[in-house]
This record gives sequence, C-alpha cells and structure tokens, in this order.
Amino acid sequence: MNEYSIVFALPKFSFNDYINDMIIAIPAATLIGITIFLTKRVKNPWFNRKIIHLSSVPAVFMYLYVFKEPYAFFTYGTLITVLLVLHHLRKNEMSWFQIRGNLGEVYFTASYSVMALTMWYMRELAVTVMLFMAVGDAVTGLVRMRICRERCKHRTGSLAMLITTSIIGYVFLGSLGLLMAIIATLAERQQFIDDNLGVPLASILTYLLVTPLITI
Repeated sequence: MNEYSIVFALPKFSFNDYINDMIIAIPAATLIGITIFLTKRVKNPWFNRKIIHLSSVPAVFMYLYVFKEPYAFFTYGTLITVLLVLHHLRKNEMSWFQIRGNLGEVYFTASYSVMALTMWYMRELAVTVMLFMAVGDAVTGLVRMRICRERCKHRTGSLAMLITTSIIGYVFLGSLGLLMAIIATLAERQQFIDDNLGVPLASILTYLLVTPLITI
C-alpha cells in the first residue's frame, strides 16, 4: 500500500462504533450550535465566523483521540454543510455569519467532512489541516480586524497565521508541518480561490509531494 492509498483509504463501517461516536459527539456538536446562537448578538459576520471556527476545535480533538471511526464526524459535518447550503439556496442566510454570494462557511464544513472521511488512517495530517483552518485562520482574521475596519488581507494577519500554524504543524508533523504552515499561510493570503478550499488543498498537496522525497 503506497502513501496515497494510506491517506485516502476508507475504514470498514461498524454500526456500533458509529452510533457510539454519534452519541459521544453530541457535546461537541452542541458547543458549535450554542456558539452559532450566541454570535447572533454580534453584528460583524467575519468576526462571528472566526469564533464559530474556533468552536469546532473540541470536535477535531475528539476525532483524533476519542472517535473509533470517521463516519460520525462526516455525518455531523455533512448535515451542517447541507443546512448552510439550503440557507443560501433559499436566500435566507443566517446573516450574522453567512454572507450572500460568499460560501466560505460551506467550504469550511465541507472540507472538514471530506478530510475526516478520507484521511482516517492519517488522522494527524487531517487534524493538522483542520486546526490550520479553525485556529490559524481564526487568529489571522481576529488580528487583521485590529488593523482594518473592513475585511482585508493585511500582512500582520499572515504573520499571526504563520506563527500559529507553525506551532500546530510542528507539534503534529514535525519539520514537514513547518513547511505546510508556510504553504498554508500563502494559500490563505492568495485571493484566487476561497481560503477554506485553498488552505486544505495546498497543505495536503504539500504533504503528498514532500513525504515521498523525505522517505527516499
């Protein structure tokens, strides 16, 4: 089995493990729901998105350390994604964090779901990228909000992301994680595609391209 098949292999489905994980995940899912509800009081949708992103961190660690399979995480993530898409399609967005014409929060939950399902046998990689998105991007946005009155891609935010993702990357993946942090920061800063797609795609691609060179 090569590196690529290890990363993207799907584990055997166990109904008992799935139900157990669905139940165990309720507190983490509830935390996200409560966060969404509480941020309704705040008028800045970009700020609210970052706080909601941070609320997903307990679920990420449960995926790494508690869950016995990926399908429960995938189910919750997919349900949230479908809910968000429906609000956009019906044009009744939850305006305190959803913005008409901007699907960033949809890409965020969809990326989580896909990574959780397809990278079960490389959970450290999946979790590293998820935390890049949840913590790194949140810190970036919050720092930039101190500089810019409107949404911007200021270099101070990029520096904050680089520092944050470097710590995350090194803890989980060592020196390769540091390289991924640099690439993720560049992917977040570019404006060609949404960073909730760019960061995971660039980070995972870096891992897949560099790992074979390291192991030669």
